[in-house]
Amino acid sequence: HRSSLCFSVRPASDTMRAVLVLLALAGAAQAFVAPSARSAPKVVAPSVFDDYVGGQGAFVQDYNFDPLGLAEKAPEMVPWYRECEIKHGRIAMLAVVGFITAEYVRIPGDMYQGMSVVEAHDALLKNGPMYQLLFWIGMFEIIVTIPAFIATQNGERAPGDFNFGMGFAPKDPEKFKLKQIAELKNGRLAMLGFSGMVTQSVLSGHGFPYVY
Repeated sequence: HRSSLCFSVRPASDTMRAVLVLLALAGAAQAFVAPSARSAPKVVAPSVFDDYVGGQGAFVQDYNFDPLGLAEKAPEMVPWYRECEIKHGRIAMLAVVGFITAEYVRIPGDMYQGMSVVEAHDALLKNGPMYQLLFWIGMFEIIVTIPAFIATQNGERAPGDFNFGMGFAPKDPEKFKLKQIAELKNGRLAMLGFSGMVTQSVLSGHGFPYVY
């Protein structure tokens, strides 16, 4: 009976030993599994647009229009890009008002009477006053824009902030943000609108409302 008992136990012992060896091999193989194969929480990288307003849509989700990827390629220049956008938008808004006003209101004198706004522009170039405007505006750009660029890049000044008219700015941060968005969008519309007004006026030879 002893011999038969020992004989019957031995296969069970061999089977157990094989199972342990397989478990050990499986544990060792698990150590070589790449960490990426395991589920990990997805982390969204911060965007250069996170600190700026202007990407809010009226009927769709937020958008950041940058087809050339300039902001992502040079994030250190984004403050200056925003400065340029605000500045050109403000100039375009003034240009739209001025372009329409000149259709009905003229400086006294016979030199620029009886001509369209485009023709008046050409006359200013021919007679010289436009070059004076170019000189003084250029001087203003040199004196103001270069220090503003340095201060903006150093983080000492928000893009477009000349501390002008801040007495009318809302104290509530959310309302102030809405004002910033309104200025940006009106400026963008004015840049497109002024381009269309001038193009239509030159092609058609007609003034306001520039539709024929």
